[in-house]
Amino acid sequence: MQQPVGGSACASDTQCVQFRSDQTGGSSKREKTSRLGEYACVDGICRYVVQAGELCRAADDCAAFHTNVRLGLNVSSSSWCAPEFCSLESTCGGAWTLPGAPEDSPPGAESRRPVTNGTVTCCRGLPANSQCALIGASVDTCSSGYTCDSHSLCVSQEPHQQQVWIGVLLVLVGGATLNIGLNIQKYAFRKHQSRLPAQETTEDKSDGTLPEPESEPEPSGRARRLRVRLQNLPIGNPYWAIGLVVFVLGNATNFIALQFAPQSLVAPLGAVALVTNVIVAPLLNKEKIGLFDVGGIALIIAGCVIVVVFSGIAQQNLRLCMLIQLLRARPTVIYLCIISVAIAATYVFLWSVERALKLGESGTTKRTALDKWIRPIPPSSRYVRYGLPLAYASMGSLMAALTTLFAKSLVNLLSTSLFDHENQFTSFLPWCILLVTVFTAASQVYWINQGLLRYDALLQVPVFYVVWTVLDIIGGGIYFNEFKLFTTVKYVLFTLGVAVIFSGVGLLSNRLKST
Repeated sequence: MQQPVGGSACASDTQCVQFRSDQTGGSSKREKTSRLGEYACVDGICRYVVQAGELCRAADDCAAFHTNVRLGLNVSSSSWCAPEFCSLESTCGGAWTLPGAPEDSPPGAESRRPVTNGTVTCCRGLPANSQCALIGASVDTCSSGYTCDSHSLCVSQEPHQQQVWIGVLLVLVGGATLNIGLNIQKYAFRKHQSRLPAQETTEDKSDGTLPEPESEPEPSGRARRLRVRLQNLPIGNPYWAIGLVVFVLGNATNFIALQFAPQSLVAPLGAVALVTNVIVAPLLNKEKIGLFDVGGIALIIAGCVIVVVFSGIAQQNLRLCMLIQLLRARPTVIYLCIISVAIAATYVFLWSVERALKLGESGTTKRTALDKWIRPIPPSSRYVRYGLPLAYASMGSLMAALTTLFAKSLVNLLSTSLFDHENQFTSFLPWCILLVTVFTAASQVYWINQGLLRYDALLQVPVFYVVWTVLDIIGGGIYFNEFKLFTTVKYVLFTLGVAVIFSGVGLLSNRLKST
């Protein structure tokens, strides 16, 4: 029977790590580069120590405490293991659940819910610019958000610059591709609508040489409305199919970019693709661009640059346990509830205004029980001229915001499963995240197409991008906690960037007068 590693006599950390590796069948590549906890040689005995933010019973469990002791610093053991050093991730299958970890783990180690009520204690880490070391050759001793660099100093833990630039390049390509796809779909809509009157005229002509077959009874109600909607959609048009494929490829590229850069950085860069819209929309769809359009797009780009420079940076791969805890967090629940209410309210607005417009245009429209609450309106109504164009674009943006949020979660789960060899798809929730991502992505395509069917791409695309961008930044900051390192200056300048973006939308709203 193998003896436990803890308590074994040792002369160095390497010897303790070897004891643990012999019992657990060796270490994976990931474990050799970084572990949340490892055995270290403390006073001639192997002891399990953990990094900052992990659960602990006393200072002796903390790697940072032993680093200071080895450096000969005068430290008090009472300030290294306390509740204030815990976070949501502390009770999410951390260091005490790794292969080879001791069985006598601290309270909360087996919990699958966030424990933040002060009943558990966690390790403190070394502050920024402090001298540090890797205990057990793999346990970082710096505070959360920092890492021990090659000069043995705690420095800010940000994504590798090369990875960030890969993400930036992907989102720029994806945004431009997505934009081209939208304009190709708009081109297909315009061509399809121009052919409808000609087809109706041809069908009305008859030389009387052949008797016309008896027509089937005219469908009524929902069937007739569905047939009219299908006739208005260019589903069989190859240009529409090409546009849809290009749009999907652009979205897929943006989702891949989420693996290399945080959501709060990827989101605003997507709006830079509005430059593509200025070039493509006039060429494909013969939409005239005016001075207000150029000025509005320039402001949007300037605002996006400000937001990017002062956005939060906190990129990491999150396991399912952590994603669940982030979903349960009160700010995330409030954010998702607000988005859901906004989607429901926007849908009700679209339905009621469209219905009121139909009642105002034709007095013979069959009335329903809900019509008693709706007052007919003319096409010149401000709800029709201003409300509908913005509502259609906003509906697509709301769906896109949910798509990005859940797609980011899906990318994290896939990355952890494929590259860290920790299968995250062993329960219902990951598959639920996948289904929500697919549903919201399909809904996003539908509502964008409904807006492009009715209004100029030079109006729909910028409004869609701006609302989507702002919601993505807020969602990334709330759900993935990408605002945790924000200072007062960053908050002020981030808000300024958002204000500049909305100023650009204000200039673009002049286009509403011609819709």
